[in-house]
Amino acid sequence: MNKFSAKNKIYVAAAVWLISCGLMFGYFFKILARSNESAVVEILQQKKDLASLQAERDSFERARSDLKMLAGEAYQPEAFFSRDITLVKEIEVLENLGKQLDVKLSLSGLSGTTKTAPKAKTQGAIVIVPYNIILQGSFEKIVDFIETLENLDFITNIGGLSLSAGSGGTVTLNFTSNFYLRQ
Repeated sequence: MNKFSAKNKIYVAAAVWLISCGLMFGYFFKILARSNESAVVEILQQKKDLASLQAERDSFERARSDLKMLAGEAYQPEAFFSRDITLVKEIEVLENLGKQLDVKLSLSGLSGTTKTAPKAKTQGAIVIVPYNIILQGSFEKIVDFIETLENLDFITNIGGLSLSAGSGGTVTLNFTSNFYLRQ
């Protein structure tokens, strides 16, 4: 029988160890590296998703607290409609807005009383008082006037808009609108 000597056994063991190391470095470690890369990419995606979900949850919680706060307040839509039957406050606001924006304002067509004014298409006792405004000034200032008019503390409904260019860069805007009053 042919027995391996201790020296040959060491050589065989070293060769097996070198072959297994070569396989590990050449093949198995590459598989593990690709697996780690995909795991890292997946973890980063999950972190992004988690951050997005946390932001949505925080937004939801803020919205819920805002809704609770608003539910506790008595906010009546009637506050939008004026009881100022002479419309002095509203006219003053429009005139001051014209002065503030350096726009020449001419208000006309405002007449009638709450008893003679047509009823608005609402369920409450709200009437419409029409008026006409002619504005003269630069286009930018007229646009600012209209944008501000849309955000005043009383409701106004703009219609019948007519825009024409004048000399020296001035623009003339003619439009009709309505004041809404509670009877």
